[in-house]
Amino acid sequence: MGNKVNNIDVVYTPWYNLKKSASMDVGQVGFHNTKMVRTVKVEKRLNEVVNRLNKTKVERKPDLKAAEREAINASERAERKVQLRDKKRREEMDRLEREKQAEVRSYKGLMVAEKMTSNKQVASANKSLQELEDDFM
Repeated sequence: MGNKVNNIDVVYTPWYNLKKSASMDVGQVGFHNTKMVRTVKVEKRLNEVVNRLNKTKVERKPDLKAAEREAINASERAERKVQLRDKKRREEMDRLEREKQAEVRSYKGLMVAEKMTSNKQVASANKSLQELEDDFM
């Protein structure tokens, strides 16, 4: 009815300022704070504007529950990904530490040819038996 009448008042307010009680009729609302309400008087109806708005009007009814669920699932997947990455990193660090400890405990480093000397090499170093014993102790 309001879109065919001239000289009407259009009321603007944020949605959170609207108040609806059970005793009110269908379509009737009240306001929590009247200072937030703005009223604009429209003297003459402009058919061109109304027609243009009606042509471009698009009504969508999105499934907000599914979108919200998808957003929650995406955040949970991202969190699990980060946790899995951290777990793999910790396991790799633990594995490297165990390998390092095993290397330290192993006897591989004791019997290396570069560190060994033969009796001939000792004799050719021109050290006396007394000097060798002193070095040993």
